[in-house]
Amino acid sequence: MRQGSRNAESLRSKVSELFLFDRRYISEYGVIAGLDEAGRGPLAGPLVACAVILASDFDNEILTDSKKLSDRSRRRLLPLIRQGAQAVSLGIVEPSEIDKNRMAWAVRTSFKRAMAPLLDLADVFLIDGNSVTGLEAPSRFLVRGDSKSLAIAAASVIAKVTRDDIMIKAHQEYPGYGFDRHKGYGTAAHIEALGKVGPSPIHRMSFAPLNSWYQTGQMSLFPLDSPNSGRAAEIKAARHYENLGFSVVERNWRSPAGEIDLILKKDDVLLFVEVKSTLTGREKDALQKIDGNKLSRIRSAAEEWMADKGYNGDCALEAALVTPGCTTRIPLN
Repeated sequence: MRQGSRNAESLRSKVSELFLFDRRYISEYGVIAGLDEAGRGPLAGPLVACAVILASDFDNEILTDSKKLSDRSRRRLLPLIRQGAQAVSLGIVEPSEIDKNRMAWAVRTSFKRAMAPLLDLADVFLIDGNSVTGLEAPSRFLVRGDSKSLAIAAASVIAKVTRDDIMIKAHQEYPGYGFDRHKGYGTAAHIEALGKVGPSPIHRMSFAPLNSWYQTGQMSLFPLDSPNSGRAAEIKAARHYENLGFSVVERNWRSPAGEIDLILKKDDVLLFVEVKSTLTGREKDALQKIDGNKLSRIRSAAEEWMADKGYNGDCALEAALVTPGCTTRIPLN
């Protein structure tokens, strides 16, 4: 009897507290699904929710809140979780949806999208965090649930790794921000990059500081005659040059001589660009602002930049005229 008692005690010691927590909910409700999200706070990228139904015998003593795990640990756990899961579902909300509808809607929508494929499989959803209204299935909300429930912890790992991989892929398309390192969070390096090259299509324009730098949460809605027309035009011009194969070296470089809107490089040639914008029909007025004095200041600023950087290669000056319909390149003598 004593030997059997010791064996039972040894078996219990090998079962994680998170597993035992879920067993109590299973005994009361039936099949449970854990649900968690990743990406509420970043300045860029989607919000990703994940719902998971684990096999009844799945356990892992390392598995816990994904924020407490290293990236290496999360990636080691990921295939184990997927192998031990009866069902996994994701709910993704894109940055443009977040800007249009705000975060409370985005969280609820990501949950609903993740829950939808599992509605006929789960009797109750255990969800990390405070209560969210408007869901379509029985749910129990647990503050710090990803440190209490094995199913929620599993969902948190999948959501985190999925979102990280989305941002690593985004780095390949938009390499100027360091998405592969900070995953879209507002680090000092990320903010500095935004100041140099402006936002990308996956930035959340409704988030600070972007919402104070720009007039609206949607870059495509910027009118060229708005109070932020200069910055909007510079963004459009920079994208135009990037589509032509240029890389942005600096934006809004200032010196005692003046300011250069864009400094770009392609094929070992440096390009100093003065950006002008106008509504249709006012192109001539915009270009007339680049008079002899303005051109002299641009040249002097370009020379100061080259001296400061020790650059002695080929270079050119030009204007970029941005209108609602197109961007036109105009060489400056």
